[in-house]
Amino acid sequence: MTLLIDIGNTRIKWARFERSSLQLQSAAPHADWTVTTLVDRILKSGDPCDRVLVSNVSGQRMADVVRNAVLHTWQLEVQFVTSTAAAGGVRNAYPQPAKLGVDRWLAIIGAHALEHDAVCVVSVGTAMTIDGIDAQGRHLGGVIVPGPDLMVSSLLKNTSEIASRAEQGSATEGLFADNTLGAIWQGAEHALAALIERAVGVMRRTLNETPKLLLTGGASARLEKSLELPYRTVPDLVLRGLAVIATEPPP
Repeated sequence: MTLLIDIGNTRIKWARFERSSLQLQSAAPHADWTVTTLVDRILKSGDPCDRVLVSNVSGQRMADVVRNAVLHTWQLEVQFVTSTAAAGGVRNAYPQPAKLGVDRWLAIIGAHALEHDAVCVVSVGTAMTIDGIDAQGRHLGGVIVPGPDLMVSSLLKNTSEIASRAEQGSATEGLFADNTLGAIWQGAEHALAALIERAVGVMRRTLNETPKLLLTGGASARLEKSLELPYRTVPDLVLRGLAVIATEPPP
């Protein structure tokens, strides 16, 4: 059995994988996690594993937490996955493949395994990333912008009059708001939704086919009401990518 762990900027997700079956995903904020937390929440919460694959974009502290917890509990060395030129039937568009964020790379691999068609993959968290893949698994490249929370906080922290006017209020449905705080939230969400729709349109014109739109990431639900395109939400897309890697022979 293989343990798959996806460490994002603010949340950690995990699932066990055996015989081509991905078990139920769990997730939690990891800001205050220690080795003991990881042992109790993940390693002791299910069957022991003989392999651990990790995607980590959170930095060295969480890498050390996972490495030490697994080594102490199961006497295993953790395998930290990195972006490569090709894997899982996907070819990386970056001239320097390792420069592509591993979470994006694994989400692309997971999306291609799931759909086998042209796919636009959108991950919404602290940042929002958009990546295109054609039906043959060719990565077209991607886009990175601030996520909705970061968009809103940047306005509130870097303006005076807007911040003071946004002390009260709330977001409503639709584009136009009747209060400043709602205008900020609705502006951020609709701006991101419009960029997603633009990306799908560019892929449609480039590939002469309409790509499937897959949403993932902890803040993806925030954009769903603003999108005017069909989409599918796949919360565990990075873990699905890790599962694909787990089935391939080691390099």
